Amino acid sequence: METIMKHIKSIWKFFLLISLLLALSACGSGVAAELQQATPTEIDPIAIFTSAASTVAAQLTQTVAAYSPTPPPPTETPIPQPTATLVQLDLPTAIPTFDPALPTPISTATPVVALATESGPICDAMTYGSPVDINYPDGSEVPAGTDFEKIWRIYNSGVCTWDEGYVLIPVSSTSTRGDNNPLDAAPVAFKIKVNVQPGEAVDVGAKLTAPLNNGTYTTCFMMQNDRGVYFGGALCVDIKVTNGK
Repeated sequence: METIMKHIKSIWKFFLLISLLLALSACGSGVAAELQQATPTEIDPIAIFTSAASTVAAQLTQTVAAYSPTPPPPTETPIPQPTATLVQLDLPTAIPTFDPALPTPISTATPVVALATESGPICDAMTYGSPVDINYPDGSEVPAGTDFEKIWRIYNSGVCTWDEGYVLIPVSSTSTRGDNNPLDAAPVAFKIKVNVQPGEAVDVGAKLTAPLNNGTYTTCFMMQNDRGVYFGGALCVDIKVTNGK
């Protein structure tokens, strides 16, 4: 704005100078005629004004071009924040269920080898003895109402010692009469009485009673460690009562 005002003042000064020259020219026209026989060229004020205006416009254009627009503030780049990663936990699986009619497995003589997983050896594991049934093999006939004790031989095939906290628990029963616990198995059928080291064998058993009614009766058991976790396979007793009611 200050530059424009300076140009306007220059134009007005120029016009005042022209007016003064015109006045002097009118007064001394006679002198001029004697000094110069040729007719002087007239000065066109409109052309002068147009030329001056064009000059001012050109200078204004140069002034505006000299100014560069103020650059916008830099855009702030967001810094990525770390995100939480969910970790999938391996939770213990439920206690396996067994077919109540599953017969007691009889394994062949196999060397005892500690089982292992990707994370290392298994603490508690069980392998069937050979034979696994010390008495009352599957299908044995037992007189009605008779008290008897079923015994199995098993091996500690894990890497942890079995102590008094390891027990044998009934897990399922079946009978031709539909009784829930036809052989009257105790909630804890057997407790380990001596420490069983890895690779050692031990005989475990359950005290039972034959029903008074004729039929086929089966009850299965499993080992449980001192933390209440079942392990190993099922140990089943399967008998027939034929001289009962």
